Amino acid sequence: MKIIKRACFALLMIVVGAWLIALIHLNFSQHEYAEITSEQLADAKDYLGSQITKTPVEFRWQDFRTKAGVILRTGLLENTQAKGTVVVVPGFTGSIEMIMREITQIHAAGFRVAAIEYRGQGLSHRPLSNHPEKGYVEDYALLANEIGQYANSVRDPDLPLYFFSISKGAHITMRMAAEEQVDVDAYALVVPMIQINSGDIAYDTLEIVASWVTKIGLGSLYTPGASAWPGEELVFGKAGPCNSNPATAQAQSALFAINENLRTRGVTFKWLHETTKSSKKLLMPEFVSNITQPVKIYTAGIDALVNTEKAQQFCDSLDSCEVEHFSDARHCITRENYELYDTIVQDAIEHFEHNLIRVKS
Repeated sequence: MKIIKRACFALLMIVVGAWLIALIHLNFSQHEYAEITSEQLADAKDYLGSQITKTPVEFRWQDFRTKAGVILRTGLLENTQAKGTVVVVPGFTGSIEMIMREITQIHAAGFRVAAIEYRGQGLSHRPLSNHPEKGYVEDYALLANEIGQYANSVRDPDLPLYFFSISKGAHITMRMAAEEQVDVDAYALVVPMIQINSGDIAYDTLEIVASWVTKIGLGSLYTPGASAWPGEELVFGKAGPCNSNPATAQAQSALFAINENLRTRGVTFKWLHETTKSSKKLLMPEFVSNITQPVKIYTAGIDALVNTEKAQQFCDSLDSCEVEHFSDARHCITRENYELYDTIVQDAIEHFEHNLIRVKS
């Protein structure tokens, strides 16, 4: 019996010691960006080529200071004959550079266009200053509130207001729609991250583990398999699970190679905990009952990152919602097939035009 007690005590000490080491490392270690060789940098620039739409001369880069005092990078493309204002919100790891194609298309259709990089990505405030690349969410309510603050700051009171939001950006947008006082006329959501795709792992297990790891103070630890960029061999022109088109699959990686400050990649247990908790709210009809504006959702049939069925379930719980499904597309639908994606952007524009509720005085 004494031997068993000693073994249990020794095991407990090992566990406690490992926990302390991990806690100290997370709080005091300093992040180092992956180094890029001159050859890799040249390859990145060649690969990127003209994939990233050139920023219009009229586009105004701006800093938006939230009520909490943090700085978020934003941008505005004015239109003197605007039909309305469209706020464009990128997906997880996205930056404004990556959504310039849709910004220019929406602008060309006659709208003012505003774009924002929420906390944790792009050149906006990073919650973990010593580990800026980590995917980390303090609270989705906070992200939703700040997106709402920004929307209210750029709106023209004489024009309707719309949102074009992608993946995680769509999740934040719907939290805003349900919780914040923002007078929006219609939403377009591309592959919305209503709930992540847990793959072979039971979703409940994922939720429980993320919750407990966060509770013991290790929320900023990467989840298994996650890491800083690039996370694997840096190769350009290779199809991936998110994008089957070799010509565009590494567009974001090429951009990250060129500008290390834009990098965001692996998610943490805190990110996972907050995401699973927030998804529960979005899937409660009583929670989203305040979303009465028209919503158009575009989903992908081969989506390894978000649960397409849950997006449909979410849509079914709303007063006015429609889903358009693309069975052969993957989650990176914004870059996989530009011809297809252009039809989505145009359809979203038509959705906004159909809901021109406010009339310019």
